[in-house]
Amino acid sequence: MSIVARHSWSLLLGFSLTLGVSCSRPPAPRPSAIEISVPYEVDTLDPHARNRLSNFAIVSHFYEPLVTTDTNMSIHPCLATRWDNPDLVTWVFHLRPQVRFHSGKTLDADDVVYSFQRLLGKNDLGVAGYVLNIERVRALDPLTVEIKTSAPMSILLNKIRFVLIIPKGATTASLSRGVDGTGPYAFESWKPGVEIRMTRNEKTWGPRPTLSHVTVRLARSPEQALADLTAGHSDLVQLNSRSGGVAAGKLPGVIVKKQTSIYVKYLSYDQSHEVTPFCPGIPNPFRKKQVREAINLAIDRAALVARLSSDGVPAWQAVPPFIFGYNPAVREPRYQPDQARALLAQAGYPKGFTVTLHVRKIFEEAAAIVKEMLGKVGIRVTVSALPDAEYFAIVSEKKASFFLSRFGCPTGDVSDILDGAIHTFDPGRH
Repeated sequence: MSIVARHSWSLLLGFSLTLGVSCSRPPAPRPSAIEISVPYEVDTLDPHARNRLSNFAIVSHFYEPLVTTDTNMSIHPCLATRWDNPDLVTWVFHLRPQVRFHSGKTLDADDVVYSFQRLLGKNDLGVAGYVLNIERVRALDPLTVEIKTSAPMSILLNKIRFVLIIPKGATTASLSRGVDGTGPYAFESWKPGVEIRMTRNEKTWGPRPTLSHVTVRLARSPEQALADLTAGHSDLVQLNSRSGGVAAGKLPGVIVKKQTSIYVKYLSYDQSHEVTPFCPGIPNPFRKKQVREAINLAIDRAALVARLSSDGVPAWQAVPPFIFGYNPAVREPRYQPDQARALLAQAGYPKGFTVTLHVRKIFEEAAAIVKEMLGKVGIRVTVSALPDAEYFAIVSEKKASFFLSRFGCPTGDVSDILDGAIHTFDPGRH
């Protein structure tokens, strides 16, 4: 991932909006506003609805958790000033006094309990994946909250970092109509698919942000982001493009920063239906292990990465090497198209089959390469590239047969992907 900024900024790659000046010359006056171009969209401002870092990157400026992390994933206090462990399954959090929501309401333990109970009780909220092992949350007094886990859980703090606290009584309807958090920025306006505007919270309990107004331009392609930067419309852009990064670096007063992503792109299959929606005329081929193995061997990872316009590295595990749970003993599978064809024949598909591959528009390029590679072993792919809202609706409702997505483990632990994406479906546990 490349972050590109005008030379008058210093950057925190955790997407912090409290930016300073980085010049060896006498500093220029600090700006009061900034415009940022990003490649992703958001479809809701409900901080519990989606387990997506794109949503979190926006709503975490409006709402705050009990604890937060720095860019190295180290834990720091936020709405809780400290915490204790009376025993191995009990966590007691002591809340920061005199914190106010944007509406003026004072934060107390009931708001924290309500936020957690909302996630524990509703299976349709994506962030519920972070509270799977919590058994009970209760208020001990107005500024003290107790959390009980079902077993000792050393990474609880990393998990609840993504549980943003809402006012008691907030509902899906009210959260979709307006924003009422404790964060350093207050919501100003939202044009879906176009932009989100936010304004500095002048009564924030923490450090006062430098910037009074922030505009985030949504769903900007690398070409659009570069144009935004060149024309001076955006001061900071996320530009996932090799050539775009080179071009941006040649602009006067521009700095390009690169950071390894926590994301892994992966192909996923419908294995729950005997007949899957987008494989016409045949039983679901993805329920056969040979088919899944054939796809694994038919993808030339090194060639795929080399052909992408964005930077990347080949992946063959669910997480990158710096995430806990990566196994260095697992070897990269070799590209073996002949063996892939043989496996398809063993599975009963000597002539392959036809399938639709659903993908977010931002990954359309990778999907086209996958289509070409699978076509060489007989799997005829039609790529359906969709806006985020349409894509996630199809996938979350289990209407896709074959899809390409990505997942990151922001807690630094592989359990994120096991809890949030790769598991046997159990509606009782979300």
